[in-house]
Amino acid sequence: MWKFNKEKSLFKRFKGNEDGNMTLTFAISAVAVIGAMGAAMDFSTLKSAQSRSQAIADQTALTAAIFVKNNDRPPVNQEEGYAEGQYSAEDLGYDFNGFIDGGAGNVAVNVVYDDNAKEARVTVIGQTIPTFIQVLGQQNLEFKAESVVSYLDVDEAHPASIVLVLDNSGSMRWDSERLTDAGQRPAGAESRMAGLQRSVRTFRDELKSRIGDQIQTDDIRVLRTGILPYNSQIVPRADDQERRMDWGFAGVGEEFIGTMVPAGGTNSNPPMAEARGWLPLEDEEHRLEADRNDTTYRQPLKFVIFMTDGQNTSGNYQLVPQSGTNYFYRQFGTVWYFTRNRNFANNNGYTEGRLTLDSDDRTIESCQAMHAEGTIVYTIGYALEVGEYYDEGSPNTTRTVTEGTRSTAYSLLGSCASSPEHFIAASDGNELEGAFDQIQNSIVKELIRIKS
Repeated sequence: MWKFNKEKSLFKRFKGNEDGNMTLTFAISAVAVIGAMGAAMDFSTLKSAQSRSQAIADQTALTAAIFVKNNDRPPVNQEEGYAEGQYSAEDLGYDFNGFIDGGAGNVAVNVVYDDNAKEARVTVIGQTIPTFIQVLGQQNLEFKAESVVSYLDVDEAHPASIVLVLDNSGSMRWDSERLTDAGQRPAGAESRMAGLQRSVRTFRDELKSRIGDQIQTDDIRVLRTGILPYNSQIVPRADDQERRMDWGFAGVGEEFIGTMVPAGGTNSNPPMAEARGWLPLEDEEHRLEADRNDTTYRQPLKFVIFMTDGQNTSGNYQLVPQSGTNYFYRQFGTVWYFTRNRNFANNNGYTEGRLTLDSDDRTIESCQAMHAEGTIVYTIGYALEVGEYYDEGSPNTTRTVTEGTRSTAYSLLGSCASSPEHFIAASDGNELEGAFDQIQNSIVKELIRIKS
């Protein structure tokens, strides 16, 4: 009997012992967290591939419909245009920058002409190969995009002017992807600036192929572009010539894109104010072009694409009164003084509050003014995932994006965008290219009617 009670006591002690529970709980939690992060990365890649495929579908369908409208028949072979049939994205000259296993050659593009409905239909289908969720049995993630353009709905492009406001501050030297969990640079890592330059070139070249190069003076020109790189101020051109809007894509030519160099602080106020000043002048430029071609003037659509990879760090300080901060400020000339001695502050004219830069407020004022004037403002938050990043400008140095930096930047970008749908977060260079693709699709649908 004593032996039985002893064994029973040992069993109860074993059952009640929780010494290893914390280790087990931590291990399970760690697996869940890593799995969630991995799944997020996989679906981020899927999102980028989806955006890229939609751009291909829209562009191919639009080109196909324009051919039919101009020739009263579909192309009979590939020398003429996109003959009906299946192609790979690679056949059509597109790439996916590592999104897809096997590349663009494994992405199918199907072109169909429906003479009854009088429309061109293009479907793009492919698969990304997930890295993490394969452990859950998911071997691939399919993406699909479709575009339908009616032959009858293809109209002359509506006149438009587009301004790109692009962050060239020192943090654009950093990698666009965070360090791995092991503290290493990701394979194939590129600087944020390299990702930006590639994205803007693709945006320019693909928009040119859809709208035309705008340099044939016998035809009416409908598109003007301009670019405003900035750091703590608007960055001058390499040849010190004045930046300006121009017809076609001269305003975003290689002399602008290729010479962008990361340096300095960040102040989005000067370029956004400049963009606001440029756009009202565009009405007269388009009016003169209509007069030159003896066509009816149509007020141009106006777009601004504003990209930054961080919060503003330059500008003028301003006091925001706020009780309960225990910080008291007073300005003497251009110098601000503060104290935390309430009695001293009360007796010497100090004001309690927060000292902030005015860059965000002035930028938002420009955005709101442009909204009121009919300008559509797109914003992109680039490489703002919280974590550590390698700095190409300082070898073996890492930099940190904090939650505060991300939150402040997103608040500014959200306030500047014309609507929540006009703000896009791009975590790396591939997603940035996808963001420019997405914006290009939206702009083209405004300029040339696309059914769906």
